[in-house]
Amino acid sequence: MTPEGFLRAPQNYITNAADYGGQSQVYNGLLVNVSARPRNGLTIQGGINSGKTVQDICDVRAQQPEVVAVGGSGIVPTVGLTNPWCHSDPGFVTRVTGFGSYIVPKADVLVSMTFRSDKGQPLSANWAASNALVQQALGRPLAGNAPNVTINLVAPGEVWGARVNEVDLRVAKVLRFGRMKSTVGIDIFNITNVDTVLTYNQNFVPGGSWLAPTSVITPRFVKIGAQIEF
Repeated sequence: MTPEGFLRAPQNYITNAADYGGQSQVYNGLLVNVSARPRNGLTIQGGINSGKTVQDICDVRAQQPEVVAVGGSGIVPTVGLTNPWCHSDPGFVTRVTGFGSYIVPKADVLVSMTFRSDKGQPLSANWAASNALVQQALGRPLAGNAPNVTINLVAPGEVWGARVNEVDLRVAKVLRFGRMKSTVGIDIFNITNVDTVLTYNQNFVPGGSWLAPTSVITPRFVKIGAQIEF
């Protein structure tokens, strides 16, 4: 290409989304944290975080189907040619956390417990549509003679993984030797030994293993540790 050709190369055109009907992304949520010490040696903390992000780009998409709007997660997806979900309203996503600790008087034993409850991850049904099927719908083959194109068959926030709840416990004894202090403790993780699924196969094939578990929460295990301060 000649230098003049480079000068005449197409340039990106940036304009206001309102020119095509508008685009919105709105978050509504609530965050509450509480901390209390009702008696000597006892500490209690807890919190709840609940909110949702609603995204809408349908007006722009109707007039400019080739537009791409980059999202930030599975519930605020990237809108493009292979993603028809221009409106996303996944509902409220809620996380609950809690912590409590108590130092047993005279025995100098620390007992503490933590709790968390998280909504499972948003899931997809990623279907690899073959070039032959796409050609029937478009009337032409895929660009670049690609063998297939991946399409998500479920709306963002429509299918969720199992909720993840976990309780951990710690018991520690404080030992004092003059100016030196040592803490010997035992930690029990996932004390209820739940086997909640964390990740899933999100590739959809008719008759296949869509949503088959690919990993679960770490089973209950115990750790013994010591800390010395001097």
